[in-house]
Amino acid sequence: MQRELPNLDWLRVFDACAETGSFASAADRLGVTPGAVSQRIKALEAFLGIALFARQAQGVRLTEAGRRYAADVRPGVRQLLHATRDVVRDQTRATIRVSILPALAQLWLGPRLADFHRRHDGISIEIWADPALADLQAASFDLAIRYGRPPFAGCDHRAFLDDALVPVAAPDLLARSRRDGHGLPVDVPLLVDTYWPSDFDDWMRAAGIKHDVRPSSRPFSLYSMVVDATLDGQGFMIGHTALVGDLLAAGRLVRLSDVSVRTAHQFHVLSVQDRPMPPSAAVFVAWLLAQEGATPHA
Repeated sequence: MQRELPNLDWLRVFDACAETGSFASAADRLGVTPGAVSQRIKALEAFLGIALFARQAQGVRLTEAGRRYAADVRPGVRQLLHATRDVVRDQTRATIRVSILPALAQLWLGPRLADFHRRHDGISIEIWADPALADLQAASFDLAIRYGRPPFAGCDHRAFLDDALVPVAAPDLLARSRRDGHGLPVDVPLLVDTYWPSDFDDWMRAAGIKHDVRPSSRPFSLYSMVVDATLDGQGFMIGHTALVGDLLAAGRLVRLSDVSVRTAHQFHVLSVQDRPMPPSAAVFVAWLLAQEGATPHA
């Protein structure tokens, strides 16, 4: 029975020759000799019964039939190459790349990573802290952890952590400050992260509190800087419980009110939609979800 399809290796070589316009260049790309390339092209032409290249003194050029065949073959060859590389990578890859908000990386994930590496010493985690949402379809990230509200375009999502707003301060600041009827320190600056500039107003509105005199604010470009300044007693802040929960549990920060307000946006773990997750990434996600509510030393 006559074969319906040519040898895949012939097609791979033909695709490289068609793209480079040269048997020698294709040989360099594929890591074989020009003679081996020429033999495979001749075998493909014999199978098809047509000339794909016109041989000239200065090199080769595609025939009209060769150009049409290259245009039709290229997508299939590329798809097979990508599929093969992906499945091999999924089985052997031990490094995963994660895009994450800087605040979550510094305050929540960083202190817990040692636990992950103790449990899974064969998997490396590359952390890229960036407030901008990476395009997982185009970028080389396996996962992203973002703060927002579903849906996330082109991504599957898993709810992660449970975040609420509550005013917090360091114990020593409270010891030397007078507090108003809502528990907020008087004549003490409000420390604000520029990524979440409306947290104070959101908490006040949701808590049903009207403040006649808004406290003076002191902005910072990073949430972790706001936390450090609050720990230092420079002012009070609106804490995201997902980020300052460990500090509250340790007593390094104290709630100023019993009223906590669940945020409209929440943290989510994102992966590329309709693409199987690499096994190492699945291990990391399972570990992440198991860490909810666990303190770093647990």
